[in-house]
Amino acid sequence: MDDMRNTQAPLYGKAKPATAKTTMSVREMQHLLGLGKTDSYWLLHKNFFEVILINDKMRIVISSFEKWYASQVKYHKVNGPPPGEELCKRSYSVLEVAEILKVDSDTVYTLVRQGKLKAETVDFWMRIPKEEFERWYRSQSRHRTAADRERDREIEAQTISIPEMAKLLGIPREKVYWILDCKKYRDCFVIERVADRRRITKTSFEIWLNSQSTYRLQEPVMEAHEEPPLELKCPKSEKYYSFQEIQDFYGVSRTTLVTWIREEGIPTIDVGRAKRVRKDVFDDVLKSKRKVEGDT
Repeated sequence: MDDMRNTQAPLYGKAKPATAKTTMSVREMQHLLGLGKTDSYWLLHKNFFEVILINDKMRIVISSFEKWYASQVKYHKVNGPPPGEELCKRSYSVLEVAEILKVDSDTVYTLVRQGKLKAETVDFWMRIPKEEFERWYRSQSRHRTAADRERDREIEAQTISIPEMAKLLGIPREKVYWILDCKKYRDCFVIERVADRRRITKTSFEIWLNSQSTYRLQEPVMEAHEEPPLELKCPKSEKYYSFQEIQDFYGVSRTTLVTWIREEGIPTIDVGRAKRVRKDVFDDVLKSKRKVEGDT
C-alpha cells in the first residue's frame, strides 16, 4: 500500500511542472555523439559550444550544443537526427551542386579552383553557400539546371540558330552576323540567348525576310545519299578518350579536336605527356556536330 500511495498524485494542490533541462555533462555529450574521452574534451577546448561550471564541474549548455550540431556535418548523434540542418539550409555540398547542374563533381571542383564559384570549408568538407551559387549561376549561361534546360528547349522550338539562318539563306555565317549587326536590319530581329548563344525568333526572321528583297530562302538541296549515323564507341577508359581513339573512332582530326576543346570547353586531364578528353562531354559535342546513332 505504501508503494501505491507513493505513486499516486497529491490529493491537494498542483504538481510542480518538470523543469526543462538546459545543460548536460561531458559524459552525456560523449555518449550522445559516440565519442571517446579524448575526442569529447578536444571539442570542449575548441570552444564550439558554451560550457559553464556548476559545482566545479563542466556542463555543456544544450542550446549552444544544438546550434553547433546543426551547423556542422562531421559529428553524428548515435540516436538522433542527422547533423547540419542549418548548414544545409544555407549551403550546398559539391555533390548537390553537381546534381543540380547534371555534371560530375570534377566540374564543380574546377569551377571552384578557377574562382568562378566561391566555396567555404566546414569540418574539412567543401560547401558552396547558396547565395554564392545563385550569384554565379545568374552570371553565366553555360551550365543549366533541369528547369532552365526545359525552358531552353521551349525557346529553341521558337527560334533558329545562326547556322540555321545561314543554311536557310544559303549564305556564310559571317554574312548572318553582318545582317544581325547591320544598322539597317538589326531592329527587325528579336534575339534570345540559349547557353550564351544568340538565337533569332522565327517570327522576327519571317518579318525581316518579307520586308526586304536582297535575301531569299534557298531551295533545299537533295542529297545523293545520306551518311549512316555514327555509333558512339567505348574507349579503353570508361571516362576518357585518348586523342588517338577519337581520330580512329570518329575521324576527327587533331586540329579539329583541339579547336573543339578550346571553343566548347571540353574538360581534359594530363596522363603523363598525353591528354585525355572527357568522354561524356565530348559525346555531347559530337552529337551537336554530327549525326549520331540513337540521338533523335
